[in-house]
Amino acid sequence: MQKLSVLITTDGTYPCYGGGVSFWCDQLIRQLSDIKFHVLAITYSPTRPLLFSPPPQVATCQIVPLWGTEEPGCESDLFSETYRRKLRVNNAALRDRFLDPFEAAVRGLLRPGLRPEALASGLLRLHEYFQEHDYAQTMRSTEAWDLFLRLCSEASSPEGKLTLDEATTCMRWLQRYLAILSVSYPRVDITHASMAGLAGIPGVLQRLSEGSRFLLTEHGIYLRELYISVGRMETSPRCKRFLFNLNEAIVRMNYYFADLSSTLCKFNKKWQIRFGGEPENIRIVPNGVDADRFKPGRAPARDRPTVLTMARIFPLKGIENLILAADLVRRELPQARFRILGAISDAAYYRTCADLVCKLGLAGWIEFGETADAPAAYHEADIYCLPSISEAMPYSVIEAMLSGCPVVATDVGGVAEVLSDTGLVVKPQDPQALAQALLFLLQGEEAAVRRQKLAAKALVRARAHYSLQKCSEGFRELYYDLICESLAAQVSAT
Repeated sequence: MQKLSVLITTDGTYPCYGGGVSFWCDQLIRQLSDIKFHVLAITYSPTRPLLFSPPPQVATCQIVPLWGTEEPGCESDLFSETYRRKLRVNNAALRDRFLDPFEAAVRGLLRPGLRPEALASGLLRLHEYFQEHDYAQTMRSTEAWDLFLRLCSEASSPEGKLTLDEATTCMRWLQRYLAILSVSYPRVDITHASMAGLAGIPGVLQRLSEGSRFLLTEHGIYLRELYISVGRMETSPRCKRFLFNLNEAIVRMNYYFADLSSTLCKFNKKWQIRFGGEPENIRIVPNGVDADRFKPGRAPARDRPTVLTMARIFPLKGIENLILAADLVRRELPQARFRILGAISDAAYYRTCADLVCKLGLAGWIEFGETADAPAAYHEADIYCLPSISEAMPYSVIEAMLSGCPVVATDVGGVAEVLSDTGLVVKPQDPQALAQALLFLLQGEEAAVRRQKLAAKALVRARAHYSLQKCSEGFRELYYDLICESLAAQVSAT
């Protein structure tokens, strides 16, 4: 019997970057060893090395750098093929095969409220065109630029029309984003997108052209987090609006064409419905953690009560709020210390945090770093603290629960659902509330008893609901549900 084949599509995660989504991809592929996987990974640099080594069940691993190359678009390894593609780009090809679908696609991207079928049709025809014609030469043609300018001038927005400089910036972005259309995708039974942005486009196109089933998985809510990150960009409101509209149109198209969507928790499901997901087509599959690796252990002797945070250093993790809370804790409990372990994903934000530590005189209380031994880090802590502004279902919270480390976290995403009554949850971006929760578990004669009770309840809950096996089997079930639906449709059609 032929193996089920699945194309996993990622964006800025597996196999070249760390983080929760990357670990989820790696675990899923390794656990489902009876399935033939292909990986298509969007990256931000052509020189980014593999952080994860794909296992034998990964038949192909295609890295697609959208940024950092001399020209946008996927190039063939054969110079002769690239040369032939460039030769095919002429006035007739642009007029007869490119301009109409490009107009349909740009109209759909500029106006997220339009029918997603029109956007998908335009993208599919562009994808077919770019299989034969050079992407970079086409997208920098005078015809493409003139049409883009005209469509931008026709589009209205509360911020007004783009200036010429702004339109140039937006066209450069578009040239990079749409480069995903120049890629050849393997033929598979199912395309499984790991987020609802650009990584979902191959799923839509494969569904329309090959009849593949399309599964869309959201961990964080891509569009919601994009609003937060783009809001911090140093660019004009009109350029921000362009990015918002482009990504919202893609997200809504992905949800419209997805045969099934999966989410981590009820909180995120509400957002998926808001962005066009059909409630009956959304399944909840929580994250799972390896309970053989993360388990209670003997805590080493320490002189100072320790609060641990395991998180990448970037704005959505709320590290600034943790630092402010640490200052409040220090005033009540001078011997407390804070360990913040995670890679620096945003250098400017890290400098902001480091400057705040210096300003508050916390150098002897806060330690930044990384670790290759996460289980030991949980054992060395009295409390695990996650101060995030936005989350889905963070692995670190489940890891802490399984490790016997009591949790204090902000009420974002599915954190409260995961913890239930086995941890302390406070409002996000409220350093005072965070400090009070930490002091409740650190200060006073009963603090150790409180920590032990929470840790014991959390361990039972995590083992019952958030195992690695439960997560992987949940996706196996989704895969075979999709295939059964496909077979049933074929039988009905005959």
